[in-house]
Amino acid sequence: MKLIRLIMNRMTLVLALILFLWSLAFYVNMSNRLYHIVDAGLQAFANNKISEYLISPEPSLSLLQDTTGVYTYTIVAVPDAYALANYGTSFRNQSEKSINRERAHQRNIRTIFQDRNEQYYQFSAWVSTADQEQFRHEALYWVVFLYLFLLSSIIAINYHIVEKNMRPLYHLLQWIDRFDVQKKPEALDNPTRITEFQKLNQAVSLQFQRSAQLYVQQKEFVDNAAHEMQTPVAVCLNLAEQFLQRPDLTEGQMQEILKLQSTLRRLSRLQKDMLQLSRIENGAYTGLEEVDFVELFKETTHDLNEIFAYKDIRCRLEGECELIASAHPALCQLLVANLCRNAYVHTPQAGTLRIVWGNKDFSICNTGPKALDSSHIFQRFYKDSSNPSSTGLGLSLCQAICQQYHWPITYSYKNGEHIFHVALCPHPNS
Repeated sequence: MKLIRLIMNRMTLVLALILFLWSLAFYVNMSNRLYHIVDAGLQAFANNKISEYLISPEPSLSLLQDTTGVYTYTIVAVPDAYALANYGTSFRNQSEKSINRERAHQRNIRTIFQDRNEQYYQFSAWVSTADQEQFRHEALYWVVFLYLFLLSSIIAINYHIVEKNMRPLYHLLQWIDRFDVQKKPEALDNPTRITEFQKLNQAVSLQFQRSAQLYVQQKEFVDNAAHEMQTPVAVCLNLAEQFLQRPDLTEGQMQEILKLQSTLRRLSRLQKDMLQLSRIENGAYTGLEEVDFVELFKETTHDLNEIFAYKDIRCRLEGECELIASAHPALCQLLVANLCRNAYVHTPQAGTLRIVWGNKDFSICNTGPKALDSSHIFQRFYKDSSNPSSTGLGLSLCQAICQQYHWPITYSYKNGEHIFHVALCPHPNS
């Protein structure tokens, strides 16, 4: 979720709640004020009529029941028990059907009083509240309209203000997205008067410049180190071969020279793998061609079957369709060779190796006694302790190749098999 959307969502929630509470309080208070005005009029009317009744020597029928202006009232005698149970003044809303079958809203007052003969009476009066109800409905409509108008207006204004002030941040993020450590970084042109963004621009620009410089230095170091190691290692291997041909060598000396020769060969493979990995990560392989992976599987397994014939590994190719991807042929060959060689090396004696493919992916499966650490298996120099001659860079090379073409590569262990799966997604530049 974008930052501006998160800010606006939270701001909208708070504003909606505050405006809703304000609108509710305003509407309830206004309705109560309307009822208070009506009740005050009813109370004054009741006091006036009760006073007239009490001071009249002989109350007439008009004093017991009549309609005066907007008020309709009645005065009736009530039993003492009823009077004591309902003593006091009460107000309530009433509605009754009129002649046209519409509900007529009324406000009613009931109060108990006692005359000079200690007889209890109940005074009841009604007044129509149709105008007040209509006003309340119209007020509710305008309150809702005002609520929506204020909410939408405040949100729109806040969004414009936040978006305008966040533009330097979005410009910085776009510059970060365009940044490529393998290319010369472009200068960050992000003028802003906001102090925090100025500090952020300086910190990010400085850090990315350091990263680019460090990348160039590391690239030069790896390339130079790998090249500089080639000649001394080759010379040492030749000397070891010459020493092995001497007739005066003892058995112990020969064993030591063989150990030295094995170490030098491993060092030679290591520097070649490091150089290859550096080239891949630096984008040295840029050409794209249609590569037939099925042919690569056949050629690679044919060569490895001869090399590892002593292990009696049963190799099966399981797939009936073509598997073609657009990539650099050398990288595809290196990918298949490293994955297959890794499978041959770690397959036990008389084990099984399967290469399964579909239209857009393939899996290399080999039997093995236990699962490997999937969180570290693609890390550089991670290797099985049972194979000391390994450089620990084979699977790192495979991952680097897959990352260049955005091919997901995963490892899993199921049913006694190590499974390396590669999905050949279309390359963005193809």
